[in-house]
Amino acid sequence: MELDINAYLSGLLLKYNTYQPSKSEVKEIEKDLVGFILRKIIRKKFRKGKLYPNTQKTIYEKVSFRVKKNLPIHFVVPFGGYKHFWNPSHPEPDWAEFFNFKFLTDFVSPIVASYHAGVLLEYISEDLILTRMNNYPQASLEQYSKSFSKLLNLYAKNTPKNLQFNYFRIGDRYDKNTIIKRVEELLPERRKDFEKLSPEEKERELNRSHRSVFYNGEKDLTQLKDKDRLERIIESRLIELAYYKIEGQSEFLSDYLYGDGHICICFSFGLSHDNIDNDLTLGSTYSSIVDYWIGRGILEKHSEKFIPRIVSKEQYELIKEKLSIYSTNLIPLKNFKDIEVYDGTLSF
Repeated sequence: MELDINAYLSGLLLKYNTYQPSKSEVKEIEKDLVGFILRKIIRKKFRKGKLYPNTQKTIYEKVSFRVKKNLPIHFVVPFGGYKHFWNPSHPEPDWAEFFNFKFLTDFVSPIVASYHAGVLLEYISEDLILTRMNNYPQASLEQYSKSFSKLLNLYAKNTPKNLQFNYFRIGDRYDKNTIIKRVEELLPERRKDFEKLSPEEKERELNRSHRSVFYNGEKDLTQLKDKDRLERIIESRLIELAYYKIEGQSEFLSDYLYGDGHICICFSFGLSHDNIDNDLTLGSTYSSIVDYWIGRGILEKHSEKFIPRIVSKEQYELIKEKLSIYSTNLIPLKNFKDIEVYDGTLSF
């Protein structure tokens, strides 16, 4: 089976699946290119979250703006910019990131085929706050960024000229120290807001933060008592909320995420109450919603068919004893020397 797996993965990397419009789509493209592009962007096959009327209207306006100026349809993809510490792949990317590249490539392929200016997919790392927020070692963030960039560049070599990929870190484009300083200044206000919440509302706010703090990270927090751990978890969430507020200011990322006809894509964030802008919410792959920087990439084997999956910590723990490991030399990066395969149908 190893040969089949390597042939499949090689196809994902080296073969671009050109979208072939149907006869009716060719007529639609000629008559209403903007409408065709909009319909492909919002199709349910890739979408995981609710499509709000204001989101559809905004996307239409942005597509129209870009087409009139003969510019690529520009998608921005803000993400964590790290590999979660639970993951055996930490601190570098694994097949999950690769599978997401392929998924988004398939997502935009009808636009690439129908619009000569094509598409720009731009990954934006929000890692500048991770050390302060969740105690991630700065060295691990640098390692992730370097490896992610190499992986993306390797993948992009085999895509059409009118499909561009880009990647940058917010801390490289905006003043990192200023952002963190303003986050710190906002924390007392966020603390007051938090204390006004009911116990149920507080728990909802802390849901993800319970799993986010890296106790054995930049600082050694492993000896914290339960009370102090809870306080650190609360602080993590307050920093996250303050960061969203500061990041959303026009002098920082807000104008870039939403200006110039840019269309913002999110993943599991889009299913949370933090998605106040109703950003377009996609899966991380066809069959997964787990964020690629959190989850682990594996293959699911159905008979002779392989399905890319991104699994969470809980899902991985359920199946890891049933996973087979196969060697692969396709990608010359640390976590791509082999791949785990589940033979059968996953129930999640």
